Amino acid sequence: MIEELIENGEYLQALNQLHDMNDEKTRYLRLVCFIGLGEFEKAKYEGAHAKALAKETYYDVISMYIMALKELGDYEEAIDLLIEELSMPYIPYQYETLFNTAYDEILLEKQEARYEVENKNQIFSIEEINQLLNKKDCNEDLLYMALDQLQQLNVRMIIPTIKTYLMDPNKHFFAKTLLMEIMIDQQVDEEMEVEKFGQIYSFNPSYMPMVLEQLAYTGILKYLENALESDNPSLFEQCQEYLEYLLYSFYPQEIDEMDYNVWAASIHYYVATLLSIDVDLSELEILYYCDLEAIEEQILALKQVEC
Repeated sequence: MIEELIENGEYLQALNQLHDMNDEKTRYLRLVCFIGLGEFEKAKYEGAHAKALAKETYYDVISMYIMALKELGDYEEAIDLLIEELSMPYIPYQYETLFNTAYDEILLEKQEARYEVENKNQIFSIEEINQLLNKKDCNEDLLYMALDQLQQLNVRMIIPTIKTYLMDPNKHFFAKTLLMEIMIDQQVDEEMEVEKFGQIYSFNPSYMPMVLEQLAYTGILKYLENALESDNPSLFEQCQEYLEYLLYSFYPQEIDEMDYNVWAASIHYYVATLLSIDVDLSELEILYYCDLEAIEEQILALKQVEC
């Protein structure tokens, strides 16, 4: 009877029949009613009591409680509760998915709510960023906002999490490079490894150059500049942008000076193809002083970043 009233949206009538405060289901249904009525302050109060009593209804109560906190803008409390739940050794899959989604949404709402009134370096805490990096799946917008934030924080506090992230083949190669650059900027002196496209690279941030400070950047760019800047400045700019993207993608792979011309030719061909510009590979051999087979092999290698 009470469940039928709730299903029909008759929350007040249902609430008037829910009196046994020692019954966990009653507490849960009262919480549902307050949420349905938009009485979020009462829902927050009820949620705290329902959580303490809940056993069989525990995860449903937590879901409703978090909803109330979110609606009230109590983002810190909601985030702390979600971190606590997500760090448990076991959580039913359907609730883990629900809580992960809620965590992303609440962090985004927190960012939007504070962006206009707070300094950027107060949006995310180091604990929140640590939690994001530990997640199996993460909203990309949220991830890159967090990495941007991390530049203002002490990255050394989450080095173990970063090490795990760098070696996870399922994590995006571009985000891995951004993490590496943050550690380079903060001069982290520690031996590490990173997985990129099935290869493992060892590195120490304190000895590494920033991506666009590598000799390979200026070396490859010089070949593209000589070949394109005068004849097709628009294509040259596109190639430069793509070169930067590639270097971020493959970093910290070392590029031999003898291969700069092959990289340049491959980038020229690949970008021109994307722009529907006809390019004769045999002409590139002459323009960049390299052989056709090397160019074709490098083009295949560059296509890894499409995956």
